[in-house]
This record gives sequence, structure tokens and C-alpha cells, in this order.
Amino acid sequence: MRKRQRSIITGVMAAAAVLLLTGTLSAQAPAQAKTKVVNKTVTYGQLTNKQPHRLAAIREAARQSILQTTKAKSSKVAAVYQVKLPTHMNKTAKLTKDGLRMPLLTNSFKLKHVTVPYSELKGKVLNRYLPKADKTSKVKTNKMVALTFDDGPDPTLTPRLLKTLKKNKAHATFFEVGQSVSRYPKITRAVLAGGNELGNHSWNHPDFNSIGTSNTASQVMRTNRAIYQATGTLPQYVRPPYGNITAAEGRKIQQPIIRWSVDSRDWSYLNTQKDINEVMKDTRGGDIVLMHDIHKQSVAAVPTIIKRLKAKGYKLVTVSQLLNYQALPGLQYFGAHDFRTAGK
Repeated sequence: MRKRQRSIITGVMAAAAVLLLTGTLSAQAPAQAKTKVVNKTVTYGQLTNKQPHRLAAIREAARQSILQTTKAKSSKVAAVYQVKLPTHMNKTAKLTKDGLRMPLLTNSFKLKHVTVPYSELKGKVLNRYLPKADKTSKVKTNKMVALTFDDGPDPTLTPRLLKTLKKNKAHATFFEVGQSVSRYPKITRAVLAGGNELGNHSWNHPDFNSIGTSNTASQVMRTNRAIYQATGTLPQYVRPPYGNITAAEGRKIQQPIIRWSVDSRDWSYLNTQKDINEVMKDTRGGDIVLMHDIHKQSVAAVPTIIKRLKAKGYKLVTVSQLLNYQALPGLQYFGAHDFRTAGK
């Protein structure tokens, strides 16, 4: 795995980056009120500025709301992906005081509509349709770093790491393996309870490129179910083992793909001081740092890494905070302003 993975964003991609990551309106978009109007019917094209990735994000949020509205058991996770959700920009929904009310076709959950809270749509629909509390604003990513930890939860090391994060008032994102989540659900819940976030890292860590699209989707679905069973919530993100994913798999998964820009290679060193040196040598503002919470040497390195990064003026945040809550399905993210189509 490369230590740093950077893409060269062309002029066209740069324009897309501004549009997708800042929510800036296109030159053709008409000026509208800065706040949403309650009980107003809107099209998905209006909500998303006709961007398919944003519409995919609305569908992702709707699945979460369907499960929580019906208090569904984990056995219904696969079924929620069978619910027909909007794919056409001219379809309509309604802005209500509680959220976006979306009409549904006949489905196994027996819902005629679902209301998605505005908090779940932050960064996914244009700011002018959201309450003030849920609007995104510019963030100084040059002063932010996202630490991420793969392959847990570990029954001993993950709790130790959570204590370190809490003591240092830092947060991180944990990409967990489904079979371990099923084994240690209490620890998975503790990750969220500490103000951190969870991501999907497959069921048993295969190379997606070697198992095919169908099996990849099954790996992701099975882990989504395990995380939902443990926490009552679906994970927003997927990180493919070894960072490998095809374009077809990226489309099939229907969740944002999170990669990294700094690879600590802690799995190869198994040496605390080398882990510290590697992270500190390469990390800059806006980076996503890859580590693992299944190696004691890696967990032992974290207190010093946090201390030194803070001394440089960096704030340790979750992936969602670093990406300003604007990660979208179908895209993969390497850092704060470094993204491309999944599989590319």
C-alpha cells in the first residue's frame, strides 16, 4: 500500500469538487431563500441541484430512517435495500417541521412514507433547504486530521484506545470487521458512545477485487447488518480491505468509500516508535491516517501521535467532520479535498 495517495483533480473535477464538497450553487441555479420553507413540496432535483450522488445520499439516509421508524430487527437490513427509493430528479417530497417526508411505493415495511430528519441530510442536500443547525459551513481542514483504525473491534486493545481518545479529547473513525462486531458488540457500541464513528470494513477482510461484485456486496451487507444489530444504526461508510475496489463494486455498495492519504504501515512494523515516526513524517492538515486497533504497538503509539499532532495545531476529528459531512455514495475519498469516482 502506498504511503500517500493523491489524485490530480482536473479543471472539470475541481469544479465538481467545489460543487460537491462546499454545496456551492452552479451559475445556472436561481437564487432562493436561505432557509427551508416548512410544508413545501420540492423535487429531488431542487434538493440536490440535479446531482445523482446527492440523490444516492438521500436514499442512504432514507434506509436508515425506515429501519429506525419501524424499529426493525437486523434481519430486515437486507430488505431495506429492496425498498424502491427515488432515482428520478422530477419526483417530489415535502419539507416538514420534522424532516424530509418521502412518499414510498408498496414495500415490505408497510410504510406509505418515511420522514428523514434534517440532521441526517446535512451536507447531502443543498443548504437552503435545511434548518440553520444542519447547514454546513466552510471548515479549516488545514488544521484537521482524521485518525482511522481498521480491523477491530479487539476485546482488549479497542477499549484501551477509546480511553486514550477520551483522555485527550480526540475522536476517530473505526472501520470494523463484521465477524468481530458480532463477537464483541458491546465494544462496537462503546465506540459510538465515545463520540467516535463506525465504518464497514467487510465481514472477514477479503480482497474485494478477488471475490467479485456479488460476494463483495454480500460482505458489506452482512457487516451492515452486524453493526445495525449491535448499535441500532447503519454505518455510513465502507473501507475496502487493502483499499481495493472496482467501479462496479463501488456502484453496487451504495455507500461512500473511505480510503486514506497516510498509511502508517503499522501492520508491517509492529514497532511503536516506528509507527509514531511514520505518521508524524507524512501527516498534514486534511489527511486521513490509516492505523489498526488490533496491534498493541499501534495502540501504544496513539498517545504520542495525538500529543505531537496537537502541538502542531491539528484537531483530531472523525472522517465525517474532516469531509464536512459531505461524503457521497459512488465516490471514494482519500483526504479532505481528494476524491474521485469509486474504483477509479
